[in-house]
Amino acid sequence: MYEPLISQLFDSSENFSAFEIQKDKILRYYWDLYNDLAYQRHKIADRLRDALLEATIRPYEFNGWQRQVRYKYSLTPLSPKGSLIEPGGRFNIPDINPDLIPPFPALYIAEDKETVLQEAGQKGNPPKGLSALDLALVKKDSISIVSVSGRLESIIDLYRPQTLKAFLNLIKKFSISKDVIHSAKEIGIEIPKIASKMSSLVESLLESNWRAWCMQFDIPANCQIFGQLVANAGIEGILYPSKFTKKKCLAIYPQNFDSESFVIIEGDSPEGTISKLDVNSWNLLKITL
Repeated sequence: MYEPLISQLFDSSENFSAFEIQKDKILRYYWDLYNDLAYQRHKIADRLRDALLEATIRPYEFNGWQRQVRYKYSLTPLSPKGSLIEPGGRFNIPDINPDLIPPFPALYIAEDKETVLQEAGQKGNPPKGLSALDLALVKKDSISIVSVSGRLESIIDLYRPQTLKAFLNLIKKFSISKDVIHSAKEIGIEIPKIASKMSSLVESLLESNWRAWCMQFDIPANCQIFGQLVANAGIEGILYPSKFTKKKCLAIYPQNFDSESFVIIEGDSPEGTISKLDVNSWNLLKITL
């Protein structure tokens, strides 16, 4: 894990011009940084998995939450297919480079309509004079919103970051290679830092500009790498606060569902709709991903 660096490249038009001039160097730098830390994670993969499993909350139930999808997906509102489109979601990796970075889906829901509208509809900060909700409401896209309830066997709760202490104690021992440090100095950006405090880790996972990593550098953001570790550990979801409303959001990994886990649409559904996501229906939905 490392702290966000994107903003350092876009603070001014001068920095943006430097980005254009040094594009190849910058892209190589971020790939080297990603691979450097990926190797260190790989070396202690079992210990990282155990630390995350130790941090899980079991079980977690929710009622009357909301799920938004584009109108064309109205008959499959419980499919996480959209999360595989670049830049993906906060806690999953899309198809940015499937040969080197395996993609995996997540189903995103929020505890109320305002939150799900803003979380699903925003790609950046709203223009001056508009709130995030204003911008979400004026979008002309046709959408569907369904009310859902469910039960997950295990989640990571970012409202209780102290549960990640063992995980933090492992990653804070990571180091940045001399070659990467040299590249950072050559490009003229701040030397990357490893998160050593819980506040730094949480800030990195809830970074508002996380989409820039995929869109600018073709590598996952810190939060997406964390999601990868959580999903690979067999955990079923991550509970986190919305960056807009601070209300609860869930990233759900149906590929990890056990026999008791499910998400169900409340009320009647159109004929042909898969209204309950569980182990059995997931086996049908994943074919279409």
